[in-house]
Amino acid sequence: MIPQAALSWIYLIGAAACEMAWMYSLKYLRWDALKALRWDTFYRTDVGWPILLPWIAYVFFGIVNTILLAIAMRTIPTTTAFAVWMALTLVFLKAADVFWLKLSWSWNELLFILLITIGIIGLKFVSPTE
Repeated sequence: MIPQAALSWIYLIGAAACEMAWMYSLKYLRWDALKALRWDTFYRTDVGWPILLPWIAYVFFGIVNTILLAIAMRTIPTTTAFAVWMALTLVFLKAADVFWLKLSWSWNELLFILLITIGIIGLKFVSPTE
């Protein structure tokens, strides 16, 4: 059985991953295309799904992100949970940019992501447990 404190950190990582997915769903939202969508084409994979999937992901990942963050904050102090959640989201976003979208990275970015990671680990070890 996983202890509740460890489970809260797993929920926090899941919340950060959902926040990253939510951010990318924002990137692909197309309001003008949604307004132009018709009932006879919304279910087609070539017309409707590319328009609807970002909206479905926006709602789904937004809700799951909020729920997981709320569960994690039951045992992790709020300031620590928020700082780690935001830092992990930034790290996940940069990793997705590099590995999924094939964007470039620099050694300076890697250095600062390493510093963020060290900060996350430090906050985990110094945060009080309840």
